[in-house]
Amino acid sequence: MRQSDTLSPQLDSDLLRSFLAVARAGSVSGGAARLFRTQSAVSLQLQKLEEIVAQQLFDRHGRGVSLTARGEQLLPIARQVVETLDQAVVAMRGPDEKGEIRLGIPEEYSDTLLPSILSGFSQEQPGARILLRCGASVEFPAALAAGDLDIALHTPENVAADDTVVHREAAIWAGSAFHEVEHRHPLPVALFDRACWWRERCVDLLQKAGVGYEIVCTSESVAGVRAAISAGIAVGVLPQSAFTNRVRQIRDTALPQLGETALVLTRSAVAPVRVADNLAAIIVRAVRALETTV
Repeated sequence: MRQSDTLSPQLDSDLLRSFLAVARAGSVSGGAARLFRTQSAVSLQLQKLEEIVAQQLFDRHGRGVSLTARGEQLLPIARQVVETLDQAVVAMRGPDEKGEIRLGIPEEYSDTLLPSILSGFSQEQPGARILLRCGASVEFPAALAAGDLDIALHTPENVAADDTVVHREAAIWAGSAFHEVEHRHPLPVALFDRACWWRERCVDLLQKAGVGYEIVCTSESVAGVRAAISAGIAVGVLPQSAFTNRVRQIRDTALPQLGETALVLTRSAVAPVRVADNLAAIIVRAVRALETTV
């Protein structure tokens, strides 16, 4: 072996995974969330990769990053290398290591948290199958008790002894960024249209505070409530993570304080232990990563 061979810079799959994650997310922070790493760690990896190939791979701008011509050239190579290595792990582990798990997750996290969870699960449990139920948190306790779900991420009214709290978040009165409907009398409110402890708590607190209100819109989903708020037809209650640039926090002192919600992980008695342990760890890391970007 020539001495120059040992001294030449080497590519490794970890650098290529960081490159792919950032390219797919369109930002370093988004790529870091997909990888469950800090933004600074991913930035250092990108810097090292660009030094190795002696090329600038990303153009940095205010909205994030975009691939340069050299980055576009590297993209299919990186994708092929990473996919080949992942498939090798699947082939070497064999069928006994695959498994299956059923996950329940609130639909409001389908665009933010879920992609990182699925990415991490596919890397750490290659060949395993994950069955998803994206819905309302209120549905999940019964599904867990009935054995229809193995593990669920949800926001219960009360945290049970077997729950693992992964995040606490304030519930916030929200209004449109372009309208001020909070000054109307009676107060127009958007709420969930089915049995939900948050609906009952909001109504109870408004009544106790003596606030005159009218329910003008109901929805089965957070997206529907948020749309009504964004359109300026009502105020409503959202977690901070569900806010967009069309929604703002209402700081009216006449509105009752709502307190915090706990985002918890709950397992069913029939959950496969090894796969559930791995998935739970992935979810916790994904939530922690999301906290740094919100």
